Amino acid sequence: MNKKLGLILAGGALILAACGDDGQQTSEDQNAAAEETEVVEQEEKTEEASGEEAAEESEEAEGTEETEKASGEESEEAEEAEESVEVPEEEQAPEAMSGEASELLSKGDTTSFVFNETGEFSIFCEPHPVMKMTVIVEEGAEQSGEVELDIADYEFSEETIVVAPGTTITWTNQDLAQHNVAFD
Repeated sequence: MNKKLGLILAGGALILAACGDDGQQTSEDQNAAAEETEVVEQEEKTEEASGEEAAEESEEAEGTEETEKASGEESEEAEEAEESVEVPEEEQAPEAMSGEASELLSKGDTTSFVFNETGEFSIFCEPHPVMKMTVIVEEGAEQSGEVELDIADYEFSEETIVVAPGTTITWTNQDLAQHNVAFD
């Protein structure tokens, strides 16, 4: 709106200057009209730049608000997802059962089995059958959830362990020799 008014005023000034006394335009009138036109053009450019900056700032503010809202929504969704985490089957530890065995483990490698069924599980290392341990699974056992054990010095870190059903035991090989976890 201000641009149009400025152009109209500048145009009017040019017309008045052109009409002047006796229809002849003096060089002073021409200079004044040119200066007015330059001033109006500069004001228009300034207004355009200010308008663009304001629009950009407004867009940035909206973007920031949207990002903050999205981040808040994402964090709420992440919290909800954590509460109902379902591990894909290929990432779940296999169920402990007779005849099962892990791959050979190098130093630092791990293997896990989940113990869902109550009972007694005899475990040994296939390359070193003298390495043995027993896992007893019974209702109400103190240890549950996730239990971490080591394999070190050609032994399992526990000779016998009692866990609740649904417990996942993870073994970590600490030896340079390869070991595994196998079930009788």
